[in-house]
Amino acid sequence: MVSRRVLQFFSAPFLAFLFCSATQAQKALRNDEVSVGGFYQFTSNASGNGITDTTTTSVGGEASFRHSFHWYLGYEASYDYSRFTEYYTGQTFGYQHNLHVFNGSYYVHGPKALGLQPFAVAGISAVVFSPSLNGGQNVPYQIRPGVNFGAGVDYPLLTSNFGLRFQYRGLFYEAPDFGVTKLTTGSYRLTSEPLAGLYVRF
Repeated sequence: MVSRRVLQFFSAPFLAFLFCSATQAQKALRNDEVSVGGFYQFTSNASGNGITDTTTTSVGGEASFRHSFHWYLGYEASYDYSRFTEYYTGQTFGYQHNLHVFNGSYYVHGPKALGLQPFAVAGISAVVFSPSLNGGQNVPYQIRPGVNFGAGVDYPLLTSNFGLRFQYRGLFYEAPDFGVTKLTTGSYRLTSEPLAGLYVRF
């Protein structure tokens, strides 16, 4: 009996602390959401200086964080990863690399219709080409600035705080040359990423 009272005496403040911490976390994350998804990636050709750069298609993943400061407007920070190979005119071997893309964007929500919440995004990106150890032909990594844009819909599942996300993201940037003259097209290209994933809204 005494031990139960002692346990209750010490556990009550602990439970109160946990409840307050959860409440504070919910307040801190209010109007925020996180999402993860997978995408299929394909890229347009880039030609210039007598060189054409073509790529393989690939799959990849994205993680994102969003904060809404109005019911219709907010910002998004996201990270994309994929791996594919560049093929240049006159080169016997391809240049395989890991592609890391860091995006900072504004997004807008449209009105809900038929249970769907449409949105659009636009912003800037840092595009990092990191050649793989075996297929990268020993060229150095390269960073290009880019512009990202896209649109999609959120589809709630059971609750408005959790659901499916379907999205298209486009990335416009200068084709990589890894600092090698024989790989320089000087041209820009578009990488497209149709994506499907899950989101959690706080």
